[in-house]
Amino acid sequence: MVRTEPQPADDAINTLVYDALTRVGLLAPIPRGMSSILGALHQVGGAVSEANLAAAVWEDGGTFGPDNLLLRISSSRRELADSYDQAIAELQTGLEKNWTDYLAAAQPLKPPMDAEKAATPATFTAKIMPSHRITDNMQRAAQENRPAAFLARAVLQSFTQQRDSPRQALGGSIASAHLTKK
Repeated sequence: MVRTEPQPADDAINTLVYDALTRVGLLAPIPRGMSSILGALHQVGGAVSEANLAAAVWEDGGTFGPDNLLLRISSSRRELADSYDQAIAELQTGLEKNWTDYLAAAQPLKPPMDAEKAATPATFTAKIMPSHRITDNMQRAAQENRPAAFLARAVLQSFTQQRDSPRQALGGSIASAHLTKK
């Protein structure tokens, strides 16, 4: 989690989450002893903000940063895993019932538009990611005249793998302990 200054420290707009497990901002973990250059948003014409590491959950389960920020990392991982659970259930139902239209299955997975205002950007991204993947893949299947069930099986397998990584990481992090207490 990176924060840009000089905005208020609790401002969600100036807090960016990069997470290899949820594939938001990073596609792979940063190995110990290595670094990464990440872009930070700034207003065109305005001063370029200074970006600082504010919180992190390392690959070995170690953490850095205040509990409230670690909780946001865990929350976005949990939201993504839960979103994948819902998408997996929909795809499994479709395969069992021999659906031909998986695009309709993606619609109930999308959060309401007003949910975007209530959620942090990372949490909202986690909620919409599976529905977008289903929609994009099924539209491509229709354009290429490929069987939807074949693609649904591939997406289902991918979702299962992508759901399991955040869940396994949540099992060992300090921030997940805070979530289970609530």
